[in-house]
Amino acid sequence: CCCVAAFKLLESSSQQWLQGLVYLIGNLLGSALAIYKCQSMGLLPTHSSDWLAFIEPPQRLEIMGGGMVM
Repeated sequence: CCCVAAFKLLESSSQQWLQGLVYLIGNLLGSALAIYKCQSMGLLPTHSSDWLAFIEPPQRLEIMGGGMVM
């Protein structure tokens, strides 16, 4: 295939480490942009109110007498 031949040219390149570094930086920037966009849309759980489903409700400390139990 033609894409295999293209990658064989890159394997023998003297700047292979630089190409790998550019690839890594590009992926990190893309991930950072995706996280920023998700945070700006409010999709990331950044406040304590986002975790209310996992918090135990407080226990009652007092029980009043009288009245009817429903």
